[in-house]
Amino acid sequence: MDIIVSEHVEAEFLEIVECILANSDYQKLSNYVQHKNTTRLMHSLNVAYISWKLAKKMGCDARTAARAGMLHDFCLYDFREKAEEAQVFHHPKVAARMSQERFQISEKERDAILSHMFPLGPMPTSKEAWIISFTDKMCAVTERFCIGIALSRKNRVQVAA
Repeated sequence: MDIIVSEHVEAEFLEIVECILANSDYQKLSNYVQHKNTTRLMHSLNVAYISWKLAKKMGCDARTAARAGMLHDFCLYDFREKAEEAQVFHHPKVAARMSQERFQISEKERDAILSHMFPLGPMPTSKEAWIISFTDKMCAVTERFCIGIALSRKNRVQVAA
């Protein structure tokens, strides 16, 4: 699979997330529909990119925000096939476990992944986790209504099989 990133995406962000994007299991997220109108891969990229930018502006740990944003929905199953209630509570745990198995995530990254569904899950305990929880919701609403956001605008990232 080829993931083509335009020159409009900051090299600093790409350097942080490139080992995640290069992972063949992670790339499988492009096979899952997210919020009806995008893929889980594109959603995760949007959350990561906006979280990274917000964390930088706020003087937070931008690396943690980018990585946890990339990994917050790292689940290799179709959310629509599970009972919606169970998925809301279950998928952060699956994403955290898979992220620990495939990437060396920090405790702060793990907390951000586990708490991104707040208030339907645990309360975030760091600024970075709050950023990811907020950004995830903002991206979900925007994507649901087919509004291009962050890296899904102007062909900034293209995924080719």
